[in-house]
Amino acid sequence: MLHLKEYLPGLRQGMALDVGTRYGEFAFTLAEAMPAGSRVIGLDCDAKTVEEAREKNAGKGVEFMVGEGAHIDFPDNTFELAAISNTLHHIEDYDAVLDEMFRVLRPGGVFLVNEMFSDGQNEAQQTHFLQHSFEAKLDMLSGGFQRPTWRKDEIIKILERLPLADVKTAELLEESKMDAKLAEKNEKLVRAVEKHAAGKPEYAALLNEARSIQARCAQTGIQRCTQLVYIGQKVI
Repeated sequence: MLHLKEYLPGLRQGMALDVGTRYGEFAFTLAEAMPAGSRVIGLDCDAKTVEEAREKNAGKGVEFMVGEGAHIDFPDNTFELAAISNTLHHIEDYDAVLDEMFRVLRPGGVFLVNEMFSDGQNEAQQTHFLQHSFEAKLDMLSGGFQRPTWRKDEIIKILERLPLADVKTAELLEESKMDAKLAEKNEKLVRAVEKHAAGKPEYAALLNEARSIQARCAQTGIQRCTQLVYIGQKVI
């Protein structure tokens, strides 16, 4: 298990930002890594999600705000740490979001991307990859946006254009409690097809695919995919 503190030496007390925070899962990981007295902001574009996150996590040390990653409502050079976790593939113009994160990061501050990748996963993790890719199809069918997961080298190529110093990469495998949540989602795949695709031409094919993924899960199990952590410092 990767402990972010080991990869984030020298963080100063200040503000940390988690873009696309949802319910703050990664924001709380950042809070553990930041020095005492720091302020952690979880930013998400969905107002309902932010409201639920505030109710669920009241008094736990993370502030939740509604906002767009491509238009972050903070001045230049505000944050000691700017992060985004498992969100890039949900964003059409991810370069705009990365540029905004870079803008609000202070010189010398830490830029962090955590992103699930598709290659080199074990059998149970490949089941998660297939399930995640299937959910992306349903999301797109319902008018949302979600790319299939990138390979590790593709993620690195996206990030290499940023002017960061002292770049480090590592791999993160989250705790096993995430696997139980994935198994619960797997059981609901057929219902998800009925919700998003009933009456559409793709319905029969998607239903067969959902059942195939469920059968694979019963055979191989399901495990959270390993994620790439990419860390660098904003050039002064």
